[in-house]
Amino acid sequence: MYADILLRNGAFPTVPGADALAIRCGAIQAVGSSPELKHLIGPHTRVLDLGGKAVLPGFIDAHTHFVRVGLERTFYVDLSGATSLDEALERLRRAARERGGGWVVARGWDESRWPEGRALERRDLDRAVPRQPCCAVRVDGHIVACNTLALARCPQPDGDLVDRDLGHLREEAAWGLLDTVLPDRTALVEAIAAASRYAASLGITAAAEMSGKPEYLRAYLHALEEGVLKTRVFLYIPAELVGEAERLGLRRGFGGGLLRIVGVKAFADGSIGAHTAALSAPYRDRDTTGTLLLRAEELARMWRSASHAELQLAVHAIGDWAIGEVLRAARLAGISRYDRHRIEHLELPSEGHLREMAELGLIASMQPNFVVNWSGPGKLYQERLGPERDARIGPHALVLRHGIPLAFGSDGMPPGPLYGLPGAVSPPHDAQRIPLEEALKAYTSGAAYALFAEGELGELSPGKRADLVVLSADPREGNLGDIRVEMTLLDGEVIFQR
Repeated sequence: MYADILLRNGAFPTVPGADALAIRCGAIQAVGSSPELKHLIGPHTRVLDLGGKAVLPGFIDAHTHFVRVGLERTFYVDLSGATSLDEALERLRRAARERGGGWVVARGWDESRWPEGRALERRDLDRAVPRQPCCAVRVDGHIVACNTLALARCPQPDGDLVDRDLGHLREEAAWGLLDTVLPDRTALVEAIAAASRYAASLGITAAAEMSGKPEYLRAYLHALEEGVLKTRVFLYIPAELVGEAERLGLRRGFGGGLLRIVGVKAFADGSIGAHTAALSAPYRDRDTTGTLLLRAEELARMWRSASHAELQLAVHAIGDWAIGEVLRAARLAGISRYDRHRIEHLELPSEGHLREMAELGLIASMQPNFVVNWSGPGKLYQERLGPERDARIGPHALVLRHGIPLAFGSDGMPPGPLYGLPGAVSPPHDAQRIPLEEALKAYTSGAAYALFAEGELGELSPGKRADLVVLSADPREGNLGDIRVEMTLLDGEVIFQR
């Protein structure tokens, strides 16, 4: 049977000897040399000459917040590009004037990039936005800075996770406030459409949504019905909803096509930037070891519930204390190496932790863009942890050495494998450095394995979905910083073309 589309004269870094690929009915029909595939060209076959451009499986973001990425493009005030505290405050002033009342919600500030070197505080926001409730989420999502009017509306206005003087909310207190200022369903659908367009421009054809709350699920269903979802989304529901999921019979794989449920997301600690990642020794710049959000016994109960519901558990654990507690919980829960559960971020594991992960069959879900952003001389991780711990953070090479399945994502900070790749192939420290081939696998077949989708995604082989990315040059030969996404295909349909 003839192909619907034939790509030829391309480079195929993951398929030695190939320069052509045929697509039929949304799936890969064949991969090989142009002469071998010539017989698949029929009268209606669309033939695309790639002129030497590189073809890879569509990138998979194994850990992101897809709706949030869209909201950053449609709803939130963007502070990610602010180069100083003063610039961030000016963006908030301008947004307050333009919006003319109601909430001003911002995201993306990172004080480690500012000459002032300090976080946004209540006094700053009161000065910039005095007459409207205003909150601003740190880049990692683990601190929300509030003005006085926003603090007055907090569902959790006091407690260990609240600093009223600074106007800072951490962890559950922060997330509780953000849930109260979610936009309506129409705006959420618009955000999903924006996130999908943006993902396609980055070569991303599938993403793991780590914020699968009910409001988002309803919006995803509407986006799917309206045809604006052009990304495969794998949903992870909040841990507190696992009982409801079990009662409804929502097992792993429920759904299909572009939208399916995979698992449950839990938090064992916070972030290094917010000083809430749980460490075995204090931070370098503050007398604290962070915040352990779940003890092993509680997490083990959650793990058993998720396993009983046939859902994968993905546990956020950044600091070595938190990672150790997660592994103790896994032992208590009696998971096996075949269950394919995940540890998210895994920034400061010890060699002992990695050996135990390998024994338990746990997947390492990591974000090399964190290394790009914050690891190395003069950057945030050295400031917070010191040079010795910074050199051990994000140890991709050690993960592979222990035979642990590796999946790469972005956490949306920012999305884009081409942005994150240098954090794995040319990072500041040896423990972080892996070959380009392994890094590309972690963004494709490794991520597919983490999502139980290796049978359909992540490789260029016959029968797999025709989810592809075409790059301007072969990443094995060019400077990664110069490579661009030229085209993205989902089920053989071009969803982005530069």
